[in-house]
Amino acid sequence: MKKKRILIIDDFEPLLEEVSDFLTFEGFKTYTAKDGAEGIQMAIQHKPDLIICDIQMPKMDGFEVFKTLEKIPSVHSVPFIFLTARAQAEDFKIGLKIGADDYITKPLEMDNLLASIKKRLEKHERIKNTHKKEFEILLHNPLIGIFIFKSDSFFLINEKFKEITEYSKQELNNLNLRNIIINDAESILAKLKSVLDNIHDSIQLKISFVNKNKRAVFIEVFAKHIEIENEKSLIGTVKKIHFASTDTKSNSANFETDEFKKIVDFLVSTGKEKIANEILNVKEIITFESETNRSKIQEKIKLTKREKEILQLICEGFTNVEIAEKLFISNRTVDNHRANLLSKTHTVNTASLVAFAVKNKFVEI
Repeated sequence: MKKKRILIIDDFEPLLEEVSDFLTFEGFKTYTAKDGAEGIQMAIQHKPDLIICDIQMPKMDGFEVFKTLEKIPSVHSVPFIFLTARAQAEDFKIGLKIGADDYITKPLEMDNLLASIKKRLEKHERIKNTHKKEFEILLHNPLIGIFIFKSDSFFLINEKFKEITEYSKQELNNLNLRNIIINDAESILAKLKSVLDNIHDSIQLKISFVNKNKRAVFIEVFAKHIEIENEKSLIGTVKKIHFASTDTKSNSANFETDEFKKIVDFLVSTGKEKIANEILNVKEIITFESETNRSKIQEKIKLTKREKEILQLICEGFTNVEIAEKLFISNRTVDNHRANLLSKTHTVNTASLVAFAVKNKFVEI
């Protein structure tokens, strides 16, 4: 069984050593600090299971140490016992008012100290177990996807998360998330990392990504910073965003832009409903992306004359074979140009390439 870790903060070294030796003999792992600033540093470094702290210390007293640690997410819930030679009623009131778990006066009776430590650790363990049960209930919620991310990988995902993404945990961990996120992957991953690093406590995002079956999926993600086994982690929920069902032939007129209506009508009229459905699948991408100046994008993305020709034909629904025949070039050449277009526009498939090209006026339909 893993030893419970106790941090002792006291500027009186003989007492510091006495308490540390006693608790070590009782089976605890102890850390000691000779002032408040060192105590805060060691609390952050070692994440103890309980803290014992003297009140009357130079530079930073015990009350200041407590208030500082309370603001640090990784240690704010650690049981805290004040230890002091002062026994005035006012000190008791202050200590309990700010939220300390106990208040023990000197001279110490080690048995009383040990009893208080065991009582506080047992209570903290009960609270943790209650939270664990509550999490188990949440984990099996059939309506919400749940995930935990730590050590640069998905540590846990529930069945609903798998259903929404269609990826297993192992598949997700083998993927580069940048390659499946459609809407501004770098920005989204940077925001999630800021929460993982505890720069921000939580975040809410709308994300569009390509699922295992190469379809665009739209989700709302809420993620919060937590500490698991002393490691920075994210815990989050995932909800699928459902749009109104769209029939290719009857509902293509419902598009918000004339460009999309024209392209879908054209594809349907030429019997290319499969490609039209792909366009329908990504039409909502526009609502996820931030408005960007088209002229700046066109200045940034330079296409050759041949690439423009091929992009135009792709958007009109022609296959690689048809494009090759029309332009008197090989299928391999068309493949190479298509790959270059995906790379230059940072899109992941033909559907998102078409959506990008139409939105940013690279083609005329």
